[in-house]
Amino acid sequence: MKKNDKSVKNVVRGTKELKAEEILKYLEESGKVNLSDVQDAIEMKERRKLLDKHPYKITQGKDGKWRTYVKDNSKESGYRLIKKSTREKLDDALVEYYKIEEKAETEKVVTLDKMYWRWREVQDCLVVDNTVYKYTTDYNRFFKDKTFMQIPIEEITTDMLKLFFHDMIVDNGLSKGAFKKAYGYIDNTFQKAFREKVIPENPMVYLLRKQFYGYCEEIDKPLSKQVYTDEEVEMITQWLHKQYEENPSYIPHYAVELASLTGMRVGEIVALKWEDIHNEKGYFIIQRSEKFDRITKEYFIDKTKNKKVRNFPLDEKITALFTKVKKAEFAKGYLCEWIFANEEGRIHAPVVSSCIKNKCKQLRIPDRGIHAFRKTFNSNMRCAGVSEVVAASLLGHSPDVNKKYYTFDTTSLEDKTKIVKDAHARLG
Repeated sequence: MKKNDKSVKNVVRGTKELKAEEILKYLEESGKVNLSDVQDAIEMKERRKLLDKHPYKITQGKDGKWRTYVKDNSKESGYRLIKKSTREKLDDALVEYYKIEEKAETEKVVTLDKMYWRWREVQDCLVVDNTVYKYTTDYNRFFKDKTFMQIPIEEITTDMLKLFFHDMIVDNGLSKGAFKKAYGYIDNTFQKAFREKVIPENPMVYLLRKQFYGYCEEIDKPLSKQVYTDEEVEMITQWLHKQYEENPSYIPHYAVELASLTGMRVGEIVALKWEDIHNEKGYFIIQRSEKFDRITKEYFIDKTKNKKVRNFPLDEKITALFTKVKKAEFAKGYLCEWIFANEEGRIHAPVVSSCIKNKCKQLRIPDRGIHAFRKTFNSNMRCAGVSEVVAASLLGHSPDVNKKYYTFDTTSLEDKTKIVKDAHARLG
C-alpha cells in the first residue's frame, strides 16, 4: 500500500467491524491486490513451514536422483527412504508426509469436545431416544462451536472451568435449572476422562455447582401463570358442558375436563383404556402413558413417568364424564379399547393440549395449558389440608417433587380472613 493512497487508508481506517474478506474484496476490485497472488503466497509460506520441519540431510546421488529419510516406525530401522527424480518432487513428498504427521498429531489430542462425545457413545445406549434427543439439543445450546470445547482436556484447569461456567451463565442468561444441566454434562465428561486415565487429575472435584448459582437468573413465575383460579375452572367447565350438547362427538373436550378433575398428565389421559375403569370397586387404574419419540417422530405407549401403577378414586363427576364419552363414541361408531378416541383411532396428547389452549383464548383466560390443571388440583388439595404424601400418591410423583413444584397457595383473601378470625376466636 502506498503512503499517499488515501482511498485505501479511508477503507482500512476504523474497520474493526469489517470482515477480512470484505477488505480483500475491496483491495482486489480497486486493483491494489491480486487475490490469486495472495493465495499462492500463503500456500508457499505453509509449504516452507512444513519443509522446515525436516531435520535430515537431502542429497543428490550420482544417478541424479534426490534422497532423504523420514521416520517410519513400521520399518525395522525406524526410518524410510524417499527417493525422487527431482528436488521439487522430493519436496512435494516431504510436504505430504508432514501434512499427514500433523493430522495424526491433531487426532491424538483429546479435546473436551472429543471426550464429551466419547462419554455420549456409552451414555446414549443407556437411555431412551427422547433423552438422546434432549442431550443433543442441550449440546447445541451449551457447547456447539464453543472455542473452549476445542481445548485439549488435559490442559483445562479449575480456574479455566470457573471462567467458562461464569461466562456461559452470564452470556446466555441461564436459569439455575439450565446451568445444572450444562454443569452435569461437563462433570460426566471429566469423570470419564479421569477413569480412562486421559487426565491425571479431575479439575471438577474442586468445584461445586452451588458456587455459580449467584450468577444465574432467577425465574419467578407469578401464581397467575401456573394455576387456574376457581372462577376460571368454573368458566372452562361450563363452556365444556355447553360443547357436549352442541358437539358431543369432539372427544378432546372430555379429556380436558378429566385433566381438571384429576390432575393427570396428558399422556396418561390419552393412554387410558376402558378396561382400566372398575366402577364396582370405585376406582380406575393409571398404569401407562403416551410418549413421543423425537427421533423417529412416532407415538408409543409406555409406563407412567415414575414407572408405577396407581389407583384413582371414581366419584360422581368422573363417572358421569366417562359415561358421556362412551355414549358419544358409541353414537358415532368409533368406540374401541381406548377411552379417548375418534374416527382416526386413539387421540394423541398434543390434540388435548391444543384444545385447552384454544378454549382459554376463546374465553379470554391466560393460557396455562393442561399441566396447570395438575398444579391447580394439587394445590387445592394441599390448601384443604391433604398431606403431601397423599397428594403425591394421587398425582404419581414423590412428596419432595410435590412440595417443590406443585404446591401453591390458592386460597383467596376471604379464606385467609376466615383463618385469621378463627385463630383469634380460639385465643378468646
